[in-house]
Amino acid sequence: MGKHIKDGELYQPSNGSEGDWFESKFCMQCLHTNPDPMGKKQCKIWCRAICYRPGDPEYPREWQYQNDKPVCTNWQKWDWGNDGDPDDPDNPKAPPPPPDPNQMDLFPVYPDERNYETVKVKEVVNE
Repeated sequence: MGKHIKDGELYQPSNGSEGDWFESKFCMQCLHTNPDPMGKKQCKIWCRAICYRPGDPEYPREWQYQNDKPVCTNWQKWDWGNDGDPDDPDNPKAPPPPPDPNQMDLFPVYPDERNYETVKVKEVVNE
């Protein structure tokens, strides 16, 4: 009977072959990494995993075990050969761009939106 690994425990490949397997399963099929070595898009998570070891604050928390299997929690499936460049604005398969952090919300977000009666709104009165 094998050792049970806790969900969320950090994963590090035990050798180069295991690292190659993980990279081909996740990294080379991910939206965040262009498998073309000359590609401009390379994953910072992968770079941190190569440079640091578990226990270092810089080691990626995204490489972890889930259900006793290693995964990257930031992985987003992308077929670079068929889906094209995800950063091309004319690519219909490309994901929407991330929201602009400088853009304000259209509506206020209350602590408990399900119960508006309990939310007290302070009115500003011009004197």
